[in-house]
Amino acid sequence: MSKKIFLHGLIAGVLSAIVSVIYYRVHYFAFEVDFSKLVNVAGLLGINLLSCMIAATGYWLFKKWFKDKGEIIFNLSFSILSFASIVIPLAAKLPLDIQNPELFPGLTVPMHFFPALAWFTIAPLFKEKAK
Repeated sequence: MSKKIFLHGLIAGVLSAIVSVIYYRVHYFAFEVDFSKLVNVAGLLGINLLSCMIAATGYWLFKKWFKDKGEIIFNLSFSILSFASIVIPLAAKLPLDIQNPELFPGLTVPMHFFPALAWFTIAPLFKEKAK
């Protein structure tokens, strides 16, 4: 994988992690519901960095396999996977001692889109200049 793609994944991961932590705190103060047994800052940092590094690997592979069409195929795939991944928090069985379990999807579903949003937001910084 090229350094440029690795850096893109790393920066997108850090950006999405920061946004996730901010959203986590805003949700906590807005609804006064503590889901720290299920979602915590360390987990948010790790999962965002991991997902964006996996995305960077996928981007590299798609560009290698599909050449000029690789970026659009990757973008479509990343978007579809982001939407498909919301099934995870929607299907989650929460422990019985969790207060207000109906608010859990409102916390976690938007976070599934943060890695893709971060990737797409900073993508112009990593574009090759037309010759």
